[in-house]
Amino acid sequence: MISSRYGATLHTHQLMKMRRHRVFLICTVGLCVISFLHYYKALHYVSLLRELSAPYPNIKSFIMVTGFFWKEGTTPLSSASPEEGPPLVHRLSDSKPRAGGGGGGLELDTGQEPEAPKPWKRPEDPQRRSSGTTEVHKGGLIAWQPSSPTNQKPDPQRDSAVRVAANKLQPHRALTPDALESLGDLHRRTHVLQDDRTPYFVRTKAGALCFRQGTEVAPPKDETLKARPSVAGIGQRRILQKPDESKTKSVEESGAARGKPKRGKRLVKCVCRSGWHGPYCGVPTMVYHSNLPTKERLTPRETPRRVVNAINVNHEFDLLHVRFRELIQAVDLFLVCESNFTAYGERRPLRFLNLLLNGTYDYVRHKILYVFLDHFPEGGRQDGWIADDYLRTFLTRDGMARIAGVRPDDVFLINDADEIPAQEGVLFLKLFDGWTEPFAIHMRKSLYGFFWKQLGSLEVVSGCTVGMLRDVYDNDGIRLRRREYYTMPGFRKYENDTGHILVQWSIGSPFHFAGWHCSWCFTPEGIHFKLISAQNGDFPRWGDYEDKRDLNYIRELIRTGGWFDGSVQEYPPSDPKEHMYAPKYMLDNYNHYRYLLENPYAKPGGA
Repeated sequence: MISSRYGATLHTHQLMKMRRHRVFLICTVGLCVISFLHYYKALHYVSLLRELSAPYPNIKSFIMVTGFFWKEGTTPLSSASPEEGPPLVHRLSDSKPRAGGGGGGLELDTGQEPEAPKPWKRPEDPQRRSSGTTEVHKGGLIAWQPSSPTNQKPDPQRDSAVRVAANKLQPHRALTPDALESLGDLHRRTHVLQDDRTPYFVRTKAGALCFRQGTEVAPPKDETLKARPSVAGIGQRRILQKPDESKTKSVEESGAARGKPKRGKRLVKCVCRSGWHGPYCGVPTMVYHSNLPTKERLTPRETPRRVVNAINVNHEFDLLHVRFRELIQAVDLFLVCESNFTAYGERRPLRFLNLLLNGTYDYVRHKILYVFLDHFPEGGRQDGWIADDYLRTFLTRDGMARIAGVRPDDVFLINDADEIPAQEGVLFLKLFDGWTEPFAIHMRKSLYGFFWKQLGSLEVVSGCTVGMLRDVYDNDGIRLRRREYYTMPGFRKYENDTGHILVQWSIGSPFHFAGWHCSWCFTPEGIHFKLISAQNGDFPRWGDYEDKRDLNYIRELIRTGGWFDGSVQEYPPSDPKEHMYAPKYMLDNYNHYRYLLENPYAKPGGA
């Protein structure tokens, strides 16, 4: 009797267990189906067979589902003629109203001339007003990216403190009379973005549309009789192209021009220079070798995007010159934020402001919008990451609020002062439609100077469109840097409103750099200042140790490539003549930047 009851109970228990397993399997299958439907929407971008047949498959892409579906195989971009390439759709910059603002979504009605100053007012964000206190970290769900530049695991309490500091209007601290007099209303002025009318593309006599910088040129007629032009004469060759006269034509007329050529007329394609690819010779090598999933859908724009580059500056003035010289042709506006407080909370002079006012940056002054942070965030002294994060939050929100005429499809790019993107990659973002967002940048890593090259690359999420910055990241630059778009409440709505699937990609690769990251690249005195100015969060805080601040000790670190903990890492060999060794402006001004291009304390024989 007892055994029969026990058997019945056991049988019932097994049935319940099987039912639970069945429910679990059904839920798992349902989740897989839902996930697949999301990615099915994106499958038209990339051929799965191409991924499987790629000669160099990315192993990580098979681990990361998104990488598996979006990794682009090698495509012979430079072998296609304009007639064989994707249809060229010339269009004006998008001014259609969308979620997060249309063409004037962030415009300021100054009621004055563009150059006239206007008192600064912190904008009231409609999304924040409507969503109340809803945040990405609701419920404690935080995406930690170990590959982020700081490798700092997000802390809900710290992030909450940063948001409180960002949203709370801080009282202005009193400055010295001299600083106030020098500052004036510079930190309240607005800037009106203008369209870039530079003729980046030209049309050949045969009708091919080619990117000027990436297209090969031919020697003048008087040189055609020579066997081969000299190297010195290459720079003087004329381009066998005429100005693009089709920009005033409609899309239909442009399409007709690319139709079947007349009898007897041969097809002529753009002849790309080394380092440039694609039917228009406008795709640089750093993009050609990237994981961009939409390489086959790239088309030139009739009106270039405007690019806004936001940076915080402390005392990286030599690297700041290099940034301006590298990007002055590609960037339309530099947002430069300076504070009269160090990241540790101590007062400091406004050194960049003094240089700006004394004419040091006059060559780029028309493209600089000065952002002044006159207060230190609450809790920043106890937790230095609050101060570090708040710098980027304030820079983005204050700076973007003072730009008039910005459009949703303009590009926002945020960097640390020691991160310098290459001009070619930024120009590509400016001139082409068809790339996805957000985007990261693979940068060449170096320590103390470009002579200590580190292995691999530094991949930093650096930019997106202005529309995504506003709708997804809530105009917060630090959120962009943390790669949290997939946890943000607005990212699905942004996809639906724009019709764009958000897929992160990276300009460059670990073997094809798209910029430079030079960490601790100062003189010994500059490294000393960085040590004592560092935030109270990147532990151990080496500036707290007196022996680490000794200039002779710092010189020895530069000589050996060692770190403050006594370790010495392995460095691959490097040569100033190698590709992407350093930005061009530094190499052109070698003597001035010699202390960063050559080890100033290296002993003869390498001892």
